Amino acid sequence: MIRHPLGSRSRRLNLDAFSRADRLAASLGRTLDDGFHWFRRPAPGGIEPIEAVVVGPGGTWTFTFATERGRFRHRNGHWYRWNGSTESWVPWDAQVVNVARLAARRLSIYLERATQPATVEATLVPERDSEVAWDPGDRLGMLVESDPERLAARLARDDVLTPGQVDRIVALLDPRQPLPQLATETRLG
Repeated sequence: MIRHPLGSRSRRLNLDAFSRADRLAASLGRTLDDGFHWFRRPAPGGIEPIEAVVVGPGGTWTFTFATERGRFRHRNGHWYRWNGSTESWVPWDAQVVNVARLAARRLSIYLERATQPATVEATLVPERDSEVAWDPGDRLGMLVESDPERLAARLARDDVLTPGQVDRIVALLDPRQPLPQLATETRLG
């Protein structure tokens, strides 16, 4: 996996998430080949920075790193957190879930405007000792995974982007990369 340099350092960084992102990138890099690209805090086109992005034959993926520890459950369209002192589930403001979904949506809109494949998969990476669960019928609209091996297997499972599409998306995410040449139109169409 090719790791592209960090985006702007002028913004305040969460150092815990930064080190977790580096560890995840190193783990994924041992499994994924150079057809995959890792970006840390890209902000293409001036959109709000995204914690991490992977682009490869398996698609485009955004990563958001949760910093809260504990047990969380999605049930009946709502999020709950286990409260050990009362031994019960209490409502939880799942802001990190919204951040993960919105990061994928922002990048999807950016890619769509650039006439690139706009399907972006949101990924929430919880703390290793945290538990995130949901009812079987619930659709979260994102992947929740903290194990690098399972995550790498999921990223490489399907081929949804061609090498040319990967190159163009990489060029959009890293402005230092040259834009690949598109095929020229012939007189006959």
